[in-house]
Amino acid sequence: MVRKFSITREQTILQMQRRIIVLAVPPVEELDLVGPIQVLGAANRLSRKSIYTVEIVTHRKDLEIKGEGGLLSFQAAGHYRSLKGNFDSLLIVCGLSTRHARDPALLAWIRRIAPRVRRLGSVCVGAFILAKAGVLNGRRATAHWKFSEELARSYPLIKVVSEPIWVRDGNIYTSAGISAGIDLALAWVEEDCGNAIAGEVARELVLFLRRSGGQAQLSVSLSAQANEMKLMQELQTWIAENLPKQLTLPILARRVAMSRRNFERVFTRELGVSPGRYVLNMRLEAAQRMLERTRMGLEEIASATGFSGADVMRRAFLRTRGKTAAGYRRQVLSG
Repeated sequence: MVRKFSITREQTILQMQRRIIVLAVPPVEELDLVGPIQVLGAANRLSRKSIYTVEIVTHRKDLEIKGEGGLLSFQAAGHYRSLKGNFDSLLIVCGLSTRHARDPALLAWIRRIAPRVRRLGSVCVGAFILAKAGVLNGRRATAHWKFSEELARSYPLIKVVSEPIWVRDGNIYTSAGISAGIDLALAWVEEDCGNAIAGEVARELVLFLRRSGGQAQLSVSLSAQANEMKLMQELQTWIAENLPKQLTLPILARRVAMSRRNFERVFTRELGVSPGRYVLNMRLEAAQRMLERTRMGLEEIASATGFSGADVMRRAFLRTRGKTAAGYRRQVLSG
C-alpha cells in the first residue's frame, strides 16, 4: 500500500534529493537496467527538481557492464564496496546467466544493506540474487513468469507469486520481467512524488499512466484485459486534458461506451481507485502545480481545474491535504 503523507511531508519529499544505487551484476538484460533509470531521470526533468541522483555500481573490478544481447555495454561509476555515505534505495539488476552468481562478499553486503535502506528492489531475475542473499525468506516475491517456478523450487522459504508485475513486502520490492522494471520505477516515483508526476512520466514515455503491482503478467483473458486497459489509458489522458469540464460518472462511462456499473468496476480494478476519487485527485494535483508554478488567483485556478469555486477547492484541499489551497501556496513560497 502506498503511504499517505501530510502536505508538509509531501512538500518535503519534493525538496529532498534521493540517492538511488543501481547494482548491476553483468551481463544484464539491457532494458532491465536502462528502463528504471529512464523513469527516474524523467521524474527529475518533469518536476524541474533534482529528486533523484542515480549511481550505477557493479561487483566487477573492471567496472564493465555488458548487455546480454551483446549490442550495448556500459561503464559503472564504481565498485559497490567503494560506496560512501547513506543511500535511499538499492535496485538489483542482473541477467539470465548471472542470476545464480556466486559472490559471498556481494551477498553478505546485500544482507547488511537490506534493513538500512528505505527500499530494496530487483528487476526480473534479480530476485534470485536477493533470494540467494537470504533477504526474501518468509516474504512474498515475484520474478519473470518463466522463472517463478524455479525460484519457488530453489528457495522454498519464499512465498513466490507468479502473477503480479511487481510485489512489495515490507521495504523489499521484486518485479517481473523486462518492462515490469519500468512499472516498479514508476511506483517508486508515485510513492515519492505523487500521482501527478508519475502520470507525467508515464505519458512522456508513452506508457499506461498507472499499471498497478496487482496487474497480472499473464491471463487467459489477456486480450480483453488489454483492450480495457487501453480504454482506461485513453480515458486517463482525456481526463487530464479536460479537467475544467464536467466529469461525472455517467459522462465518463459514455466516453468509453460502457454501462455505469461495468465502467466503475473496470476503472477501479485497473487504477485501484474509484472514478470520482481519481478525478478529484487529478484536479487537486493540477491545482497544486498551478499554485506552485503560477501567480494565478484561487478562483482562476479553481475554474481551470474543474472546481465549481475557490471555496470548494479550499474545502477539498483541507479535507485531503490538511491545508487550504492558500495555505499550500504560502508554504511553497516560504520553502
